[in-house]
Amino acid sequence: MNGKRSLQQVLARQWIAFALALETAFAVMALLLLFILEDEFIDERLGSVASGIVSLESARLPERFELHALRQAPTGLAQPMQDREPGAIAEFRLADGRYVHVLVGRSPGGEDFLLVYDVSDQLRVNQALADAWPWLLAMALALAFLAWLLSRWFVARIARRARGLIERIGGSPDPESLQAFAESEKISEFSQLALWAADSWRARLHSLAIERETLAFLGHELRTPLQSARTSLALLQDDRDNEEAWRRLQRAQNRLLRASHSVLWLGSDAEPPADACCAAGPLLAGLVDEFTTLAQARGQTLSVVVPEGLQWALPEEVAETVVANGLLNAIQHGGPGLIRIEATTTGLSMENPRAPDSGPSGFGLGLLLSKRLLARFGWTLSRTEALERVRLSLASPR
Repeated sequence: MNGKRSLQQVLARQWIAFALALETAFAVMALLLLFILEDEFIDERLGSVASGIVSLESARLPERFELHALRQAPTGLAQPMQDREPGAIAEFRLADGRYVHVLVGRSPGGEDFLLVYDVSDQLRVNQALADAWPWLLAMALALAFLAWLLSRWFVARIARRARGLIERIGGSPDPESLQAFAESEKISEFSQLALWAADSWRARLHSLAIERETLAFLGHELRTPLQSARTSLALLQDDRDNEEAWRRLQRAQNRLLRASHSVLWLGSDAEPPADACCAAGPLLAGLVDEFTTLAQARGQTLSVVVPEGLQWALPEEVAETVVANGLLNAIQHGGPGLIRIEATTTGLSMENPRAPDSGPSGFGLGLLLSKRLLARFGWTLSRTEALERVRLSLASPR
């Protein structure tokens, strides 16, 4: 056993505890009410006898009543009644064991007196408790048993719904079906629990999707530059002065650096810096210099239009990664001709000829990862294809 209790057991015990506490409270209140009523009857009898006393000498008293002049009353009676006004009543036990109610009275002749009523044998509530406690105990046990039966009846439905909720959370095929169940659930707490489970499930699936995308991005981005670096190194071993091999090795290194920067940004949960900034001119000039040789080999020409001193609200490594990815895609998947890059204060546009023998092309995973990178800074990326031109647009937030 693991020491855990079922929901039905917990609710049943709480129900029984509530029923017993309620029974005890009502029993105490009933007992107090009986004592109050008993005292009221006794005091009413005492007042009735006191109202018939005209003089101390001629007074006729019922059985168990005593009358004493206030100045001549025994100390045990006079001391507790000191400084009390006429009509006041007190109850206490005397030294001889008698329990009495005492009234301070005043006769029509102005004589103050104490009227004593010995109620030792009139305490019917105490006597009834002494005689009836076995029956009261049996009634309490019967009530506890009834509470247990009712708890099984009342709690069984909630316990069944709780078990159904657990089974539904564990057996739902997807978060959407779990959310639909939560919306149809009538008990608010159960509905909220199912919604939390669905949200947690979605968050987990989203995290797994991001991990898969990141791994796929790494595989996509690292495979080509690693192969290029390996080929370039092999050429350089045979000819140390091979300029083309050096340029290919440099491009491979730059692409590896950009891939590492992208992974760092994608995997970080930290808020992006509010003061992120980069100079667009030098960044684009460096990329053009890096890719010019590759573009020329495919019959392409690079053209860059950028205002002097233009700044983008992006970290330099992010801007470089996105633009380089787009430019490399335009070179590798585009046709021969002019690749035009225009930078503005609101973003960047890149147009390239479409390869005559290609179908719809995109840079797939690279586009998705570039969008995710830019979204962290409020930027957007879109790609459109016309009949002969492909356009890539980066837009800064307004």
